[in-house]
Amino acid sequence: MLGLIEIVVLPLMGSVTIMAFGGLMPKRLPGIWASLVVFASFLASIAADVRLGHLSAAHRMITGTLGAWVTGFGPAIGWRLTLDPLSAVWLLVITGIGFLIHVYSNGYMHGDSGEARYFSYLNFFIFAMLLLVLAGNLLILLIGWALVGLASYFLIGFWYERTSAVLAAKKAFVMNTVGDVGVLVGLALLYLRYHTVAYPGLFHAFASAVPGQPFFEWTAFLLYIGAMAKSAQFPLHMWLADAMEGPTPVSALIHAATMVTAGVYLMTRLFPLLRLAPVTHEMIGVIGAFTAIFAASIAFFQQDIKRVLAYSTLSQLGYMFLGVGVGAYTAAVFHFVTHAFFKALLFLAAGSVIHALAGEQDLSRMGGLAKKLPVTMWTFLAGTLAIAGFPPFSGYFSKEALLGAAFNSGHYGLWLIGVITAGMTAFYMFRLFFLTFFGSPRDQALYQHAHEAPLVMTIPVAILAVLAVAGGALGGGLDRWLAPVFAQYPGAAHAALAAGPIWSTVLTVGLAVVGMGAAYWIYLRRGLAPTAGTETAPGRWMRQAWGLDAAWTLVAVEPSKILGDAFRKMERGVLFAVDGVATGIWAWAEDLRPLQTGQVRRYALSIMVGLFAILAYYLVRGRVIG
Repeated sequence: MLGLIEIVVLPLMGSVTIMAFGGLMPKRLPGIWASLVVFASFLASIAADVRLGHLSAAHRMITGTLGAWVTGFGPAIGWRLTLDPLSAVWLLVITGIGFLIHVYSNGYMHGDSGEARYFSYLNFFIFAMLLLVLAGNLLILLIGWALVGLASYFLIGFWYERTSAVLAAKKAFVMNTVGDVGVLVGLALLYLRYHTVAYPGLFHAFASAVPGQPFFEWTAFLLYIGAMAKSAQFPLHMWLADAMEGPTPVSALIHAATMVTAGVYLMTRLFPLLRLAPVTHEMIGVIGAFTAIFAASIAFFQQDIKRVLAYSTLSQLGYMFLGVGVGAYTAAVFHFVTHAFFKALLFLAAGSVIHALAGEQDLSRMGGLAKKLPVTMWTFLAGTLAIAGFPPFSGYFSKEALLGAAFNSGHYGLWLIGVITAGMTAFYMFRLFFLTFFGSPRDQALYQHAHEAPLVMTIPVAILAVLAVAGGALGGGLDRWLAPVFAQYPGAAHAALAAGPIWSTVLTVGLAVVGMGAAYWIYLRRGLAPTAGTETAPGRWMRQAWGLDAAWTLVAVEPSKILGDAFRKMERGVLFAVDGVATGIWAWAEDLRPLQTGQVRRYALSIMVGLFAILAYYLVRGRVIG
């Protein structure tokens, strides 16, 4: 039976073998091999979770250790993997959704010149996420955390011949590195104080600590900075929409099952620390709620089908952090699971639309595709209803659990923002749905070209559609699985799933109906174009993400360039030796280069001349001495 180490290593093995031998494999083999290793990891994950479930609730943990790693600085830090109820949830989602995305990619990337490289990167991404969530201590988590950022850089910039893709990859890497520094410094502070980075040792120390101390506030805040960057919370959110430059299955992997939820995982993993930092804990909820409504407003006027979904991801992540901020950890994890179902579905269905339209992503050139793409239309509708929170679709149950926890805990402002955002979500998602599949075709040439995706793409989408419809049924199981874990530490009063008042549910669903109706009236009955309202001042600002990219450029990027230019001039002016040594060696090499002509006869002549000179030297020297 495969253990935790094998679950992590299998995708790494797939990545390495494809990178080494992909050029020698038949065209379809890299994709098949990459899918098989992830499927094997998925099956092993199911087996590991079953074993975990057979253990008693008080001892529900499986470990795998490769031995000591860091020694000589207090207690040894080992290469240790740990499976517990929290990591078990992420494990199944990463490998299960990741496998479906791999299968889908076999159709989507077929014929691409970099297909083998793509699947190598995709396997590496899965390996990095598995290492992150199965890490038995914060140091191993940090390694997985950094490798996830590296893998995302490779995948976002996969089509490196596009300048926009290269810039998007660099932007994502730099902004995530800002968060990495926060995690590193927070980890160092914890180690200096407690001489351990292992979860059991830290949690034992946290249990007896007094809340509100500056040390805990600063440490929690630094770790939250890492979560903020990785999960694209305001104001470190700008990289996520640009990440759409990668292939569409990459967008599904980053935005649904893996990378962007790593921050949610970190915060729920370290929930005993959040109890000791009440200011940071409240801040997480406030920023999460603001991110939810802020991103929803930006999605209103987007013209790119993938960018609408990207901003919807930002909004849904805001919901998860809202749940963390009010102590509803189980509800936050529940929404992570349902979000993985419906957001992976929406991205892959959008990929089928893009595939059908020869790469077109502009909503202004779509319309009327329901007749051409009936399977894609129905599956996309299932995802739209789920994300909008209509019962009995999966998103309804997890969103109600989050809003119910916010209301029951007395966070009425956060609850109200969440309710309003639910109505906004229904509006922009049904705007996307109607503009894509209904109305008159806005580009006849593309419409005539449209065709349904092949089965290798359609089957994963259909499976995700079933999960998006019925995934809410998992709530009870997650509650029994996770609530006891969260409840064993003080400060998790809302660990279990709980609904709010019935009138709150009616209000939330009612606003979703209003949002759907408004989208129907504006874009189908009145037939307004996708660009309607985008040239007004509010529309222009919302389409440009409220000008925050420009603001970040002015506040952070330009001053960094000025500082870099100043240091470069200082290096050349004051530390001239650095450039001087390099210039001197270069000039010397230029002078010696003519000696290396590649002509054997000239080399033989040089040897003969050299030998003659040596003999002459010794003959002359002998005569002088004699």
